[in-house]
Amino acid sequence: MATHQIAFRRAILIALALLSSSTDAFLPPSSTKVGSKSTTTLSAFPPEFILGSPDSEALSPLVEEARGKFWFYFLAGSGAGGIGAAQLPAVFRDASEARALSAAKRTGSSSSSSSSSSSTTRGGGDATATLDAGPFVRLYYDSEISARDLSEAIGRAPPAEYISGRSTSKNFMASRGYIERSDFVKEMVAKKCDPLASYVLFDAISSGKGGVVSPVVYDDKLRTYRDGSSAPGVVASSFAGDLNGFLAVKLGAFVGLVICLLVDFGLVAKNGIQGFLL
Repeated sequence: MATHQIAFRRAILIALALLSSSTDAFLPPSSTKVGSKSTTTLSAFPPEFILGSPDSEALSPLVEEARGKFWFYFLAGSGAGGIGAAQLPAVFRDASEARALSAAKRTGSSSSSSSSSSSTTRGGGDATATLDAGPFVRLYYDSEISARDLSEAIGRAPPAEYISGRSTSKNFMASRGYIERSDFVKEMVAKKCDPLASYVLFDAISSGKGGVVSPVVYDDKLRTYRDGSSAPGVVASSFAGDLNGFLAVKLGAFVGLVICLLVDFGLVAKNGIQGFLL
């Protein structure tokens, strides 16, 4: 019996020795073991990955804070920046469509006769025949807007109830009586109105609030534009204000997105330098 006890005790001591030696592999370099003898072992992990290690890299509170902010702004900015970058094409999609219509109008007017039954521009080339709404209109649409085309579009635009009743859109808002851009442009083309003028008219009515317009707002603004026209070919002054309001929303969305991305990039760069380079 005594022999078995001695063997058992020896087995326990050997196991403890092996366990003690195996744990040394996870200690960082220059770690001190309990006792008077100091040993140096190699670590399988960097010191900063060992929690509670007395020899882990000592970071100042400012560096730790900078590193934390760096990862926060980097991860948050990556998500928000990706969403914002994906929205940039949508900001300019309307402008691209309007410019395509403008280019098609210029090409069509140069290759077809003015007596064509299709929708053609009635504007002239002189400055008095163009809409005076400021420089942003010219930059956004990349074309001069004919005041005569707009006046004709305002006069021929059907009421909201008529457009809603003939709507072919699958949009939920259109099913609720709202006027969608595609339905509006379709009806304006059917009435032989200039496509670009029709597009610009809808932009002014919507005021940059999306591709659908409330039927009440639609009818009210059309009535205001018609009452403000003193003569055929003259566009009401309120129209220019609404169109510039639409452009301000578009420009504000773009500028605001760019500023947010620049601010986030600056914060990432600042905290990255303070946390990892200094």
